[in-house]
Parts: sequence; structure tokens; C-alpha cells
Amino acid sequence: MSSLRLSRAFLGSQKRLMSSTPKSKLHKFVLFAPDTKDSARSTVQKQHREAIAPFVQSGVVKVAGMTVTPESIESEEAAVKPFGSCIIYEAENIDVVRKMVESDIYYTSGVWDREKLVLVPFLPVTSFP
Repeated sequence: MSSLRLSRAFLGSQKRLMSSTPKSKLHKFVLFAPDTKDSARSTVQKQHREAIAPFVQSGVVKVAGMTVTPESIESEEAAVKPFGSCIIYEAENIDVVRKMVESDIYYTSGVWDREKLVLVPFLPVTSFP
């Protein structure tokens, strides 16, 4: 099954989860995913963006983007060098997010360094009473 179909399947289950349990509290989770040394990011980037788009549109993914090396922003002439990805998700629990991460083509194709992934609950300051 392709990553895109898996992502759509998880999105569908997430929608059912949210609609069937209206009192469920959604939590935010942040993923920091550094790239592997010889990352093939550019070869699967289109597929990654297509697969994550439904999650962005539904609000499951709050913020997503590429992290870059510090040199990438030091001047306008500097070449942008990818370092990894940072994504903020909103879901009922971390297992739902973990399944989305593990089905992402960046994960399955080895763009992200699986040994260095960090997925943790996130409490933005706007969530405090």
C-alpha cells in the first residue's frame, strides 16, 4: 500500500475518532525529524507534500516545514541546505501521530534519520489557562 493511501486511511480514522468521541480532548505533539546524511529528500518531496496535504487541510497538522542549516539563512546568496523537518500535530494520542509519522514517505524511504526522531507531547503557551 502506498504512503499516500496509508496517510488517507489514517486521516479517515482520525476523522472518525474525532467525530465519534466529541468529548475527547485533542493534544498537540511535535515531531523533530533530522534528515539522514545522504537524504534523498528532493526525490520524494512531491509525494510527501501530497500525502501530508489532507492532514493540513483537516487541521491534524498545525505547522509543518523543513528545518535548515544556520548557514542557509545567513545571507540571501546562501544555498538552502535542508537539515530535517518539524511538524506539529493535533490528535487524541501519540499512537495516532506515531502511525502517521511511520507511514510518511520521508520515514519509509529513509529521508528522516529514524534513530534521531523526536516525537513528544507539546503544550504551547496558548494552551495554558
